[in-house]
Amino acid sequence: MEVTLYLPYYDYNDDAFTASDNYYGEGEYASAVSDEYYKNKDIVEQYGIDIKNGRTGLFSGQDGQIYKFGQKMSQSDDKVSYSSCKATLYNEDGDDETVDGLITSFARQESFIEMVEFNLDTVEEEFETEMNMWSKEHTKINSYINKAGEVWVASKEPKRNMKMLFKNSAGEDTYALLEDCKIMDNSERDNWILYVNKIKIIDKI
Repeated sequence: MEVTLYLPYYDYNDDAFTASDNYYGEGEYASAVSDEYYKNKDIVEQYGIDIKNGRTGLFSGQDGQIYKFGQKMSQSDDKVSYSSCKATLYNEDGDDETVDGLITSFARQESFIEMVEFNLDTVEEEFETEMNMWSKEHTKINSYINKAGEVWVASKEPKRNMKMLFKNSAGEDTYALLEDCKIMDNSERDNWILYVNKIKIIDKI
């Protein structure tokens, strides 16, 4: 099943990073981006929670206030945006995912396993960055499995809400929210196995 996946990301203000003579030494730019990401990633995660709870037009700003999506926060022009990547979905048996399969999961409001083959030729830069950060957090948590145990690791596994565009049986664009996704396996860069807690049909990205 061919789909387009969307991940939220923090749309940084161009003035977020400063350096003398507008130059970063080796490794400094990547470090600055990483620092800025971790400083602001709670905003992205809160926006995902707002989506999950039906507050699709709202998110929590850095100043603690609630803003409409796209509205400028005080003292900042930064906002949460979406980046995309095309992908092919397979069910947990390795067969092509189907519209009926997704609708069944939606109707039952049950969790399911999705095998995702990312088309990296179509990946947007911000999507790839979010993938890498998510993967890094997943790897870090799972490094404690021998010390802390599987139950603890499972409870701390990083989750993401993803949006998805696919064609329904009538060939019409349909939008969905994949709630509380967890990485089960990402040993291959372009092939991940995801646990999806729940799927919801939504009006738009």
